[in-house]
Amino acid sequence: MACSPKNPEEPVRPKKTKKTKKTLLVAVAACAALAAPAFTGTAAAAGTVTASGVETSWGHAHVKAQWRLDPCRLDPLHMSVKDTAADGHSVGVRLITEGDAGTHCFLPHRVSTGNGTGWAGDSCADPGGRIASAWIELCRMEGATALSCVSSKVVHAPFDDSTA
Repeated sequence: MACSPKNPEEPVRPKKTKKTKKTLLVAVAACAALAAPAFTGTAAAAGTVTASGVETSWGHAHVKAQWRLDPCRLDPLHMSVKDTAADGHSVGVRLITEGDAGTHCFLPHRVSTGNGTGWAGDSCADPGGRIASAWIELCRMEGATALSCVSSKVVHAPFDDSTA
């Protein structure tokens, strides 16, 4: 589920000339140079990207989230879950945040198609206030009921607003 609607209309594209191709190439190179730290884990962006995971004999789940410049929103947020046991139960993953808005348990994403199958998706999380920490729970489920859940390690917001 995307955080913002996509524009279905195709943009009007100008006719490409040698000059526009060169300008486009320079612009792409500049964007790549500026965006690279956010995806390569360098010191410039390392403090805002957090990841955590949990693994059991019956499933595993992973989350990777970024607190960009907003301590109230995780965006982008990538979660995945995989069922690894042929036990008749489904597995699910849910995000939990803690902060100004209290503890917020987001709805779980469930995999009910059996052993070896999984789900992965990108979204965002905005619980309605500053997020101090976040984690995921991997749950073994019977229908919509969680039979047992295992938590990942807690990741903390990289912002220090204690002087604010």
